Amino acid sequence: MQSQTTLGFPGGVRHVAISASHELFPSREAALACVVEKHVVAHRRMRDQRKGLTLRAPVRLAATRIERTLEGGVDDLKFLYPVLDNLPVIAFPILHFAASGAQVSVYGSAEVGRVVEVMRDYLVGARVIAGPERLLFAPEDRERISYFHSVRSAAEALGAREAEPLVWCAGDIVLAYDVFPWLMEPDVGAHALVLNVGAKQRVFPDGTPELFSGNYYETLLAPDGRGGTCAFDVKDPNLLVFTREGLGGLSRLDELRSAKDSSVYMDVFLRTAWRALAGSRARACLGTLRYGLKRRRGTLRPGEGLRQDDASDFASAFFGVRVRLKADTVDPFALKDCDNYEDLFGFYRGLLQGIVDEGSSREEGYRRLEAFYPHARHLLALSERLRPLWSELPLWRHWPELIRDRLATCNRRLTEALQAEALHDGAPPLPEYFAPDGSFQQAPAPGDDLPGTRAFLRDVYLPRFHQGRAAHAAALTGAQP
Repeated sequence: MQSQTTLGFPGGVRHVAISASHELFPSREAALACVVEKHVVAHRRMRDQRKGLTLRAPVRLAATRIERTLEGGVDDLKFLYPVLDNLPVIAFPILHFAASGAQVSVYGSAEVGRVVEVMRDYLVGARVIAGPERLLFAPEDRERISYFHSVRSAAEALGAREAEPLVWCAGDIVLAYDVFPWLMEPDVGAHALVLNVGAKQRVFPDGTPELFSGNYYETLLAPDGRGGTCAFDVKDPNLLVFTREGLGGLSRLDELRSAKDSSVYMDVFLRTAWRALAGSRARACLGTLRYGLKRRRGTLRPGEGLRQDDASDFASAFFGVRVRLKADTVDPFALKDCDNYEDLFGFYRGLLQGIVDEGSSREEGYRRLEAFYPHARHLLALSERLRPLWSELPLWRHWPELIRDRLATCNRRLTEALQAEALHDGAPPLPEYFAPDGSFQQAPAPGDDLPGTRAFLRDVYLPRFHQGRAAHAAALTGAQP
């Protein structure tokens, strides 16, 4: 378990920005073409791996991304997809951080704003938050959709003073309710930006069950505490901790997120390397360059990766601020967001709805959920408060017919594309998560261990949450305001 006995900044992090905005495709056809292309490319990579034709980072599963469109007045926004009964994805990170005592600001569409309004009224009335100023909403500008704009817009609405650090969280992190390691980040203050990437071997150490499969595209060499290094398979973080200075540095991320192919990524990479070579980080830059070029060529050997110190120095050169890059998080649910149908419905909805549906009534089901999730009673109350919005918001008004149509269309197009490449195994690429009557049907993806996840939540994660909450409260009591 991560140490939670110290605060990296006096008083810890008290302000949290959440983004519930992502790229808007010009048409449903354009979005679908992108979904199919990524799915087929993943299948090709897996086929080449089986044949021993590639040494590139392995692809362990081909998932079906949820891409956003706005057609017929329906904003098809994944953050509003129901992950338990009528509770949308975005409700979960809001609840987790609001219940911690942090001030929270959410950036998103007008429909997300309506969810925030309902949650704010409930949380104030239930005395979870002290007043309406503790949960804010920043409206999305559809003409300026970008990663950095969403982070900055959410952060600017907060009441943080100039020197105070902030946490940013993606709006599709469903079960990472143990937020205290992020609020008590020990490296913020000494660094303007902390990138705590997700590492498979940290989250699922050798000898422990892997609760779900995932794709990890980079290898990081981190100190093992004995003078050597450990190789970690890593992916980019879904939560960040930064100061106002660090927020300015994050503007560079839009260069990478706007890159459409590997040659553009490499161009940004090489330009950063050239700048760093002329400064004090030349050694780190050379190590990073060597890793990047070998990765591009597919010649990295097993266990060969980028040194953590070199990665931190290179990131500092790229962002133009002091960056600490590490792989210390042990939270599996910070690793698994809801970018694809398999994660949102197959894993998270299958897990949560499966627990609640075992009750003899909804109330009994949510009482069962308390053994795995600390805010279950608030979820039940919020479900009732959000019910009127189901006749108001276009996405929800057309549910579940809309999602059944999305899944059926994806299945047809994916099957055609996979058959054309001789990659189709005869099974539908996507399960039918919703029956014709609208009821949910469990269909976990290969590698998703729902019973094991239940046991982890009950026996490890929930106790860790309670310990972290107590340590956080004790640290705040002794901190200077």
